[in-house]
Amino acid sequence: MTRFSLPRRIACALVLIVAPNLAHAQEVGHEPAKSPYKDLETTQELTPYAGWYSARPEPAGVAPRSGAMVGLHYGWRVAGPATLISDVFYVNSQRRVIDPSKSAATRLVSDGSAPLYGVSAGLALSVPGAKSWHSLVPEARGAVGLLSDFATKTDPGGFQYGTRFAFVWGAGVRYVPGGRWGLRADWTNYLHTISYPTSFFVSSADGSTVLPSQTPRSLWRNDPTLSLGVSYLFSR
Repeated sequence: MTRFSLPRRIACALVLIVAPNLAHAQEVGHEPAKSPYKDLETTQELTPYAGWYSARPEPAGVAPRSGAMVGLHYGWRVAGPATLISDVFYVNSQRRVIDPSKSAATRLVSDGSAPLYGVSAGLALSVPGAKSWHSLVPEARGAVGLLSDFATKTDPGGFQYGTRFAFVWGAGVRYVPGGRWGLRADWTNYLHTISYPTSFFVSSADGSTVLPSQTPRSLWRNDPTLSLGVSYLFSR
């Protein structure tokens, strides 16, 4: 009977100890085909979407109001969880036009369509990194943008919504089952200012004013949106 040398005996002992542990590790882990995490196949997406723009109330009631929105979202995953994003959208909004010099009963000049347009650009971060989890990709986003009604003239009382700078943040989730198509749902908030002219604080013929004197001349307003879209995925 052949005798083992001491080094060979040690090697055999290590194999007997390590092999069962390796087998156990394979049992508790995920096989690649069964893992809930999948590498994202594409780096870019283009998503037309529709949703609702919720304009928060403001004291004078002259800013663009809530309305249905449609838009286009573009994303380019540049590295790991980071994606450069941009959005353009249109809101079917309405707003009131008033003349502060008239009495409260006759102050309203018009109340009708006043479309609102928006654009933003920023960064989104994916929670699972460059992977999906059960085909889902949760995201958080931050951006800067502009909101505008493209009005070129002020109201009779001197108010003009015009173009407003906005801080943008939100969260969403993408559904990427594989292939060229996916879905996404987003909640996004637009924080911007509204400024009132001096005429809103001056007494009219009946002694009334549009706004009480303690109202700030400029205030911040949060306008959140909810949207759903169909994504075209490309650039593998």
